[in-house]
Amino acid sequence: PLLLAAMPDMPSDGVVAVPLAAANAAPAPRPEEIFRDAAMAQMLVGKGTENFKKDFLQHIQNKVSVAIQSPEGKKDVERMLQCIQAYCFQPGVTLASVKSGLTAVGAIAIGLDSKVGDFLEHIMQLLLGDPGGPPGPFLAEPNSEGTDHRERERVRYLSCESLFNVAKVANEELLPYLDRIFDGLSRLAGDVVPDVRHAAQVLDRLLKDITSHHQDKLNVGSFVDELAKRMKFKNPMIRQLCLGWTSLVLSMENVDLESFIPRFLEGIFEVMETHDHSRDSRQNADTLLDKCLEKVKNLERPKARRIIFQTAPRLAESCKNQDKVIRLCSLCWLYEYVKLTPNFAAAPGASGASGSASVALRETDDGEAQDWQTGWAQRLPVVMDGVFDCIGDKETEVSQMAVDLNNSLLELSSSLGDRLPVSEPVAKLRDRLRPPDTRQLGLQAAGSEDSGLVVVQVACLQWICLLLADSPQQMLQKETMKELFMPIFENLMHPHDQVVIASLRVMAQIMEAHPVEELTIEDFFQDRCVDSFTAPRTSPTVDLFTKIVERLLLVFSNQREMLESRGRLMIRQLCGHLDPRRLYVTVARAIQQEPNKDFAQKLVQTFNWILLTAAETRRLREELLEESQSHPQLLQLASLPGSSAGSTAEVKPLFLELLEPWFHNPASALALCLWSQQYDLASELTARFASFDPTLEFLQQLDQLVMLIESPIFSRLRLRLLEPRQHPALLKCLLGLAMLLPQAGAFQALTERMQLVQSSLLLEAREPAPKSGDWWGQDKRTLELKALLETFDKVSHA
Repeated sequence: PLLLAAMPDMPSDGVVAVPLAAANAAPAPRPEEIFRDAAMAQMLVGKGTENFKKDFLQHIQNKVSVAIQSPEGKKDVERMLQCIQAYCFQPGVTLASVKSGLTAVGAIAIGLDSKVGDFLEHIMQLLLGDPGGPPGPFLAEPNSEGTDHRERERVRYLSCESLFNVAKVANEELLPYLDRIFDGLSRLAGDVVPDVRHAAQVLDRLLKDITSHHQDKLNVGSFVDELAKRMKFKNPMIRQLCLGWTSLVLSMENVDLESFIPRFLEGIFEVMETHDHSRDSRQNADTLLDKCLEKVKNLERPKARRIIFQTAPRLAESCKNQDKVIRLCSLCWLYEYVKLTPNFAAAPGASGASGSASVALRETDDGEAQDWQTGWAQRLPVVMDGVFDCIGDKETEVSQMAVDLNNSLLELSSSLGDRLPVSEPVAKLRDRLRPPDTRQLGLQAAGSEDSGLVVVQVACLQWICLLLADSPQQMLQKETMKELFMPIFENLMHPHDQVVIASLRVMAQIMEAHPVEELTIEDFFQDRCVDSFTAPRTSPTVDLFTKIVERLLLVFSNQREMLESRGRLMIRQLCGHLDPRRLYVTVARAIQQEPNKDFAQKLVQTFNWILLTAAETRRLREELLEESQSHPQLLQLASLPGSSAGSTAEVKPLFLELLEPWFHNPASALALCLWSQQYDLASELTARFASFDPTLEFLQQLDQLVMLIESPIFSRLRLRLLEPRQHPALLKCLLGLAMLLPQAGAFQALTERMQLVQSSLLLEAREPAPKSGDWWGQDKRTLELKALLETFDKVSHA
């Protein structure tokens, strides 16, 4: 027999009438008319004993097998089904009758065997009920309350058994009913009774086997609708059932994955997002996601594109989920989506995702390439927002994956160029740059600031840099700049250096850009307090570069601790991103008009130290040296040959641009003169130091100057001491410094250096002074020596 084996007997505690199916208006034959046996008739209405159960089933099976052989026998089978419907599946019948009816339906199906298809509609009506009407016993809602709950459990069990027998003989003919069967199967798979769940699992395996062998008979669309609906259930057994069927559908050939994968993806994430502590559900869902992703990667480009852009917003939303696994999975999917984009090379060094080479489109695929670009331009703001939620994640694996994805998105955005609308990304970047209550933290909050927030802000500033470079026509509109400028400028006061450095890079791009519309400082700073920083100007128009520099100096003026703790870092960064000469000239002119002398002195000291020591200002130092040897004004100032070679140059030398503002800090002005080889002026300045009050701050500045002279950067000056007769003003300047300094460390260092000058004087006393200002006189330079020196110069400056 085909009935399920090893079905446990479940005792009956009584019967209660329940409505299970709609009544058939046509009159139905009585059981006595069908079976011609009173005992069999009693069994059908649930009044027989268990001793007659096997005889009852065998009797029905034999009767149907014989009847179906003749043309008239089909009417007998139909009458039998009508009798069962009337006496076992009508409202008001006992649960015992329902159980007998279910058993009889299974026996009829076995007896029909290959002819079951002729009666399948009626049989399924008995088990499932009419669509839109009262449900049949297989679709009835489980109810474990009341004194008859044991009988109801038995009904659910026998429903599975009966449908199993029908499916066994009906095979692929049952598939048109699969969506409705799955509705009941999902209820029974989550049943509280283990035996019922087991019966549902046996039926589920049979249905999957039938479906896998007869895929073309399945109405996949309606079935997927039912499957997606059931995936939202939280019962882990139902979820396992849904995941198994989803895997089966994905493995089918000729399935419209373009329509189904987005719906499956939604359901799978529903499974993963609910914390039911079911490890099997989570593991199976994760495996299924990998399978879905492989399907997408193997699809044709147009189909993959449509799936990608349909599901990308859902994945971006999942990046905000509290579950680490879901966040990581969503990021991996989005990363693969970027790599699937044609003509896109994944960011170098990216890790954390499987390798898959991007596809290059042919020249004839311009339309497809345009569709990809349009799709990404529309979804990029949403995806960016999801990535920003993960890029500062406390979980290292998640944050690293988010960084890799962000780098890939930056590269992808760069390939879009000015085709990316910036309004929505700018709004999201602005909101991310202005998190609540961070501006009031101050520098003391650097240790308590959330490091994840710092990473997010740096990433936002990277995006602004990219948009400024790739879409300047959109980014430099006045309204766009109004949205972004103040959040960027406020981040210059951020307690973390990473954010400050990134903000300075963006600020430098804005300062050197050519705006589409004329921008003024009042467009950004509504208080206009920048005007209070400088004296009234003779020129009514001042460029944006100058105004921003002055505004930054105003910040330094209001926050002196910021100038002392971070001023050098900020100035060096600006020099690295801007034209350092223009920056220094602008700052010098602002200092010249600064009414606060104490602040002006601090500024000069900071800028001078960077000028003479930082790698970013090396070009400025070289310019100062070149000017000292060639510019007519400086040659005249230094009383060197060639001073009458010409009049004032068109461009004012850098030394003269800086000198007067540098007078606000005498020690810095002296250092500038020494570096620029203006030794006569340096000597005169040193002589004037004697009239200053020997304050501790002034002496400390002189001490720092001596340390600077002893540093490698001033090795050129120290070599000049080998020619004391050629540079008497330099010797006089350094001796004057030694006289001004107290006998401490700086004094000792300078004294020891000056003692070497005695040897230089003895050297010069033994031979006439060289005609040139070089250490080696021209008469001493043999052709061989000159060749060696030229080789040295060539190698050392390579």
